[in-house]
Amino acid sequence: MSSVRDHRHDGRRRHEVAAAAARLLAEGIAEDFAQASDRAVRELGAGRGDRPDARELRFALAEHLALFEGERHRERMTVLRTAAARAMRTFAPFEARLVGAVWYGTACADTPVTLHLFSDETEAVNRYLIERRIHFDFSERPYRFQRGARPVPMPAFLTEQAGLEFELCVFPHGGAYHRPLSAIDSRPVKRVDEAALTTLIDSGALFADELAAIG
Repeated sequence: MSSVRDHRHDGRRRHEVAAAAARLLAEGIAEDFAQASDRAVRELGAGRGDRPDARELRFALAEHLALFEGERHRERMTVLRTAAARAMRTFAPFEARLVGAVWYGTACADTPVTLHLFSDETEAVNRYLIERRIHFDFSERPYRFQRGARPVPMPAFLTEQAGLEFELCVFPHGGAYHRPLSAIDSRPVKRVDEAALTTLIDSGALFADELAAIG
């Protein structure tokens, strides 16, 4: 009987940590899932076994945003998704695809719009931005392409349009570094095209895919 009680306690504790981490993310106190989880564990005095996984954190963040930000969050997602669709048209020559929180509906106040672009020549994206007088900063973003392997830095162009931040990460058309793994479930990251994003916008849904039931 005690093992059942312990299991229920562990489940409640993980939920408490996930909820605390979600608040830290939503308020901009933590920058990513790992940082938010670490801080929530410390603040609650929880143990290592109480640490939620990335999938639990994403659900907790969606629930927090829906409950505490409500219409403000819905308006934010409309603005970000509309801007993402517009940017995908701009970068259509590079087969732009949307990834991450803007698609799933868990974008917070400072979350950038992340697009994956495809080119075997990073310089081609650089020239494209310069020709269109789009100011940018060049950076790199770490991506994991195999489970257990070290992250690989991939080229990224950081820009701001209409007060919104964009990350334009460049990948080759094929090969080992074409599709990175998601930090949520270690599966190939989901990329969506403009048609799928437009369908989501037109549907009025706040959350996409497995999070849809929350909204």
